[in-house]
Amino acid sequence: MSNNIKTTDSNMSIFGFQVVEIQGHQVLAPSGYIDLHTAHQFKEAVMCILDGDEQHLIIDMNDVSYVDSSGLGIFVSALKRVIPIGGTVNLVGCNPRVSHQFYTTHLSSFIALHENMDDAIEAISTPISQ
Repeated sequence: MSNNIKTTDSNMSIFGFQVVEIQGHQVLAPSGYIDLHTAHQFKEAVMCILDGDEQHLIIDMNDVSYVDSSGLGIFVSALKRVIPIGGTVNLVGCNPRVSHQFYTTHLSSFIALHENMDDAIEAISTPISQ
């Protein structure tokens, strides 16, 4: 799936994604809208990464302009997959409109929002002290 791009243009919903490797981690980089019309493709991409060896999911959100409740549900599904194995979900570069969705739904309490990729990689590489 690496460097794979898919696009949907249905009812004004535009979506595409790439999977790139950054410092040994598979990073999902979607673009466009994550909504009812594109949620299936997004979920397939997320689950494909989680079906591999990734304990920590990193999603580069720099090119995502909108996330609706269907999209938020996929993030919850991802959390349910990674939490039991000590993993995390990390979002990088959310625009204010998208990050607002995570804060108002309190998903930001469970999903780490990072300003840049270096911060996300550092966060998953640093052991949590107890």
